[in-house]
Amino acid sequence: MNLLLWLKRMSWLIVIYFLLRILFFIFNFKSFQNVDYQQIIFAFLYGLKFDLSAIFISNSLLTICSLLPFRFVEKVSYQNFLKYLYWIPNSIFFWTNIADFEYYKFIGRRTIFEIFSIMADALEQSGSLIGSYWYLILIWIVIIGLFVKFTPNKVVNKKVFHPIIGSLIWLFSLGLTILIFRGGFQEKPLRINQAFVQNNGHLGNLTLNTTFTFLTTIDAKGTEKVAYFADNQEVISLIKRDRSNNFEPNPTKQNVVVIILESFGREYMGYQNPYKGYTPFLDSLSKSGVFMNNCFANGRESIIAVPAITSAIPQLIDEPFITSSYQSNKFIGLGSFVKQKDYVSSFFHGARNGSMGFEGFSQLAGFDKYFGLNEYPKGLIDNDFDKNWGIFDEPYLQYFANELSKETKPFVSCIFTLSSHHPYPIPAQYKGKFPKGNAQIHESIGYTDFALKRFFETASKQAWFKNTLFVITADHTQMNTEPCYATPTGAYRVPFLFYHADNQVLSLVKSKVNTLKICQHTDILPTILDFLSIDQKQVLPFGESIFEKNAGTAMHFNSGVFTLISENNYVEMNLDRQSKTFNLKTNLPRKNDENEISQLKAYIQFYRNGLIENSWIK
Repeated sequence: MNLLLWLKRMSWLIVIYFLLRILFFIFNFKSFQNVDYQQIIFAFLYGLKFDLSAIFISNSLLTICSLLPFRFVEKVSYQNFLKYLYWIPNSIFFWTNIADFEYYKFIGRRTIFEIFSIMADALEQSGSLIGSYWYLILIWIVIIGLFVKFTPNKVVNKKVFHPIIGSLIWLFSLGLTILIFRGGFQEKPLRINQAFVQNNGHLGNLTLNTTFTFLTTIDAKGTEKVAYFADNQEVISLIKRDRSNNFEPNPTKQNVVVIILESFGREYMGYQNPYKGYTPFLDSLSKSGVFMNNCFANGRESIIAVPAITSAIPQLIDEPFITSSYQSNKFIGLGSFVKQKDYVSSFFHGARNGSMGFEGFSQLAGFDKYFGLNEYPKGLIDNDFDKNWGIFDEPYLQYFANELSKETKPFVSCIFTLSSHHPYPIPAQYKGKFPKGNAQIHESIGYTDFALKRFFETASKQAWFKNTLFVITADHTQMNTEPCYATPTGAYRVPFLFYHADNQVLSLVKSKVNTLKICQHTDILPTILDFLSIDQKQVLPFGESIFEKNAGTAMHFNSGVFTLISENNYVEMNLDRQSKTFNLKTNLPRKNDENEISQLKAYIQFYRNGLIENSWIK
C-alpha cells in the first residue's frame, strides 16, 4: 500500500470520528443546555486534535505494516490482510465510542481502561444491556457498514519504492504517528485534561473521543508522587481537621442506619426545587428531619461512593480505590471505629455477592457482617429477584428492617439500594403507579422512594427505631433533565439528610449544624463518629464532621481535573498545575484564590503520596 492510500484511509477515519462526535452530542443533548453554539462548534473543531491522536495511535500497527519498503506489500493477499488490520481494530474502537452515547449519562465522563475492573458485573448484565440498548448495536453495524463500504481501496501508484526512499517514508510515517499521537512538539504529550479548555465538563467530554481516553489510560497508574510542597508539615497544616467531639455521650446508646440510595440525584427531589420531583416520601423526611442543602458526591460511580461514605476515602486517582492495588493499604473504616465502642456493624446490598467489590471492601472497612444475595432467604428469591441485579428494593428493605430487629447490641448498619440502577425494573404489581417523568430513571426513583416509605413504616414499629439516627444520601447523580443542574457542580449534587424519631435528639442535631454548609460523602464517617461520641482522630483528613463550625468543602476528580468546592467558589486544577476559579452560583470565572488552590494541592499530595508510601495511618 502506498503513502497516498494510507493517508486516504487515515482521512476516512477522521470523517467517521467526526460523525461519532455528532451522534454523542445528539444522544447527550440535554447535557449542553447551558452552553452556546459557539462553544459547541469549538469543541467539535478542537476535538479533531484528539481524534487525530486516537486514530494514529490505534492504527500504528497498520502504519508499520502498510508502508514497509518491500515488494510483498503489493501482493493481493497482503493487501487483504491490511484491509482487515484496518477494519477490525477500528470497528472495536467505534463500539467504545458508541457505547458512551448512553454510558456517559451514568458516569459523566468518557470510558477509560478502568472499565475492565467492573467487567464481570457488566457481563452478568449483558442480556439486559443488549435488550435496553439494542439500538446502539444497530448504529454500530451501520457505522461499520459505511466504514467498510467506503474504505479507500484503489492503489493509485503500484510502483514499488526504491528501498532507501521507501525506508525513509516508512520512518517518516512512524515519526508522524508519534508526533500526532503526542499532539505536537510540546514537552508533554496530549492528555485528557487538555480537552477541558472551556472549563465545562460536558464540553470537555464532547471534545474527547473514547478511543483516546481508553488508550491513554491503559498504563495510567495515577499514583505518581507529587511535590507541590517540600515540607510535609505544610501539607498537614493545610488539611488538618478539628477532631473534637460536638456531642456528649447519650445515656441510651444510639444506633445508626446509613441508607445509600442508588442514583438519587438531588435534581430528582421536589424538596427545595422549583418543581414537584419524584420523591414525595424523601421530601417529607427532608422537611421533618435535617436536610443539608449543599452536599456533593465525591464521584459519579457507586464504586467511588462506598469508600467515601464508609471510610472518608475519595477518589483522587484515575482508578477507584476499591479496585486499585492500594485497596489493602492501612485505613480505618466505619466498622472498625464503632467496634471500639462495642457496636455491631453490618453492610447490606441486595445484589450478587462480590458485585462492585462491596463485600470485600466492607470487610476491609471493619464491618462485622455482609448481607448480599447469598444471605437472602432462598425461598423468596424467585419472587423478589429483579432478573437483573438483585432483590427489588421494597422486599429487600423489609428484609433489612427485620434483620436489624435481630440485633441484640447497639448497631451501625449500611444499606445500598439497587432498583434505581439500569435497567430500572419495576415489580409487576407497581407498573403504572409511579410517574414516568422525562427520563428512563424517573419511574424507578418513584418506586424506590415508595420502598423507602414502606421501610420506615415497618421500622417505626420496631423497638430499635426510637434510638436510631438515620443518615440518608445517594451514591451519585445520573441522567440530567433539569437545566439548573446541568452545571459542573450540579452533576455532583446529592441529598444528605438526618432523621431521628426522638424529637429531642433531632432538635439537638438541628441546633449544631448549618444546613447551608458545603459537605460531601467523606464527611459522613466523621459525622457519625461525632454523633456517637467516638474519637475521630484517626479519620483521614478528606472529610470532617458537619457539626464543625466552618463553611465546609467538597472535592472530586474527573477526567484528569481535580475540583475543590468551597462556600462561594470552586477551583479546578489539572496535573500540570494549571488552575482556574469559578463562582459557585454563576459558574463564571473569577480571580484565583491562592489559599484554596494551596489547600487542593495539599489534599492531592497527601492522598497520592500517602497511597504510594502506605502512610495515611501512622
